[in-house]
Amino acid sequence: MAIAMLIFMDESGDTGFQFSRLSSKFFVLTIVIFDDLLDAEKANEGIKELRKELKLPESLEFKFSTGTSNRVKRAFLQKLSKYNFRYRSVVIDKTILAKREPLHPKDGLYMLVADQLFLRAEDRIKNASVFVDRITKSFVDDFNVYLKRRLNTRLEKIIGRMKHQDSRSNNLLQLADMVCGAIYRKYNRSDDKFYKLIKKREDDLWKPY
Repeated sequence: MAIAMLIFMDESGDTGFQFSRLSSKFFVLTIVIFDDLLDAEKANEGIKELRKELKLPESLEFKFSTGTSNRVKRAFLQKLSKYNFRYRSVVIDKTILAKREPLHPKDGLYMLVADQLFLRAEDRIKNASVFVDRITKSFVDDFNVYLKRRLNTRLEKIIGRMKHQDSRSNNLLQLADMVCGAIYRKYNRSDDKFYKLIKKREDDLWKPY
């Protein structure tokens, strides 16, 4: 069966619960979804064009948390919001989660949130190829097997393939990073100016804790 859609996943914040030792209060996991492969290619070309427009090196990686000025963040999100994609995100306030489930394991948080993110979206995703930054530290070794086994239990597959790639060489993983970072900023700093730029692309924003 041919791949029906492309998904790019990224996170902001960390999975730790040591709040006295600089663990983040929030953890955000976001997927950027392209329902059409041509739309993904157009967005990819749009990011290449933006580097030229801003006179940035072709090799520059757009990252919301480091090395990207507010001017560039604004230009990126304004431009890319015009392309045809949607995103879904889960926002976790870990201080609330820790009170409700004090023994919740750190290593399981990423898996738990990803599981809920995809289950919540199962009627909105079909046979997707999922791309994840291969240097994501939060991933456990069996994540791919677990998620596919958990989700692909019905007649139609939700996830067809999972690929780990370096975000430095994948523009659409950088898009996921920028979208996720804008959402994280909204909650972590109570600053929604970047979030407002991409809100029209929102398919779901869920904050269970």
